[in-house]
Amino acid sequence: MIEFENVSFEYEKGHPTLTDISFKIRPGECVGLIGANGSGKSTLMKIMLGLLSYQGNVTVCGMPVDKKNLTEVRKKLGFVLQDSDSQMFMPTIFEDMIFGPMNYGLSKEDAEKKVDEVLDCLGIAELKHKYNHKISGGQKRMAAIATIMAMEPEGVIMDEPTVALDPYNRRLVMNTIKDMDNTKLIASHDLDMIYDLCDRVMLIAKGKLVADGDAKAVLTDKELLEANRLELPLALT
Repeated sequence: MIEFENVSFEYEKGHPTLTDISFKIRPGECVGLIGANGSGKSTLMKIMLGLLSYQGNVTVCGMPVDKKNLTEVRKKLGFVLQDSDSQMFMPTIFEDMIFGPMNYGLSKEDAEKKVDEVLDCLGIAELKHKYNHKISGGQKRMAAIATIMAMEPEGVIMDEPTVALDPYNRRLVMNTIKDMDNTKLIASHDLDMIYDLCDRVMLIAKGKLVADGDAKAVLTDKELLEANRLELPLALT
C-alpha cells in the first residue's frame, strides 16, 4: 500500500534528515516505527502525506505522492496526530467527525449515518455531542481516531497514540487500534504498545533505516536497541 524507494530529505542543505530509505508496507499490515528523538520518524510520516518535498519515489496505493495526487493520497491515508487538540478543531465531536465525510462529497444524512456507525463500532456513542474542551485526554484521543475512521481511509498513520494517557485509557486506545482492519503505521516511543500491537517494526536512526523485520525479533534485540538509544520493552525486562 505504501512504498518508499531510495527516499532522502534534508531541511538544511548538506544536513540530511533521511538518507536512502526504502521499504514497502502491504495492505492490512500493522507496522511500528521506532527510533530516538530526532531520528526522522516525523519527517518520514510527513513525506507520506505530501507535506514535504523529497528525493526518490513514494507511492500510496500505486499513486506517486506529488501535488497532482495529494487529494487522493490524503483520502487513502488518515493521520492521527500526537496532540489531539491540534486535530479536533470544531466545538463538538459530531461537528469534527462530520466535517471530513461531507468535505469528501457525502450528503449530511449519509455523513451522519457514517458518524453513528463509527461511534458505535468504537463504543463511544455517548461522546457524539460532547464538547471537545469538556472531555478527558483519553476520550479526546478516541474521538480523534473516530474522526479519521469516519473518512474510511485505507491506511492510518498514528503519531504517539498512547502518549500521556493513564493506564486505563492507554489500554482503551490500544484495544481500539487492535480492532481496526486498516493498514496501520504507528510511530511511538511506547515499545510495550508496539510489541503488543505490531507484526513488524522499522527502526530509524540518524535518518537511516537500520532494522526492518518481525516485531518480536527487533524488540527483543537488546544490543540493537541500546546501540540506537532505545531500551527493551518493560514487559521483557
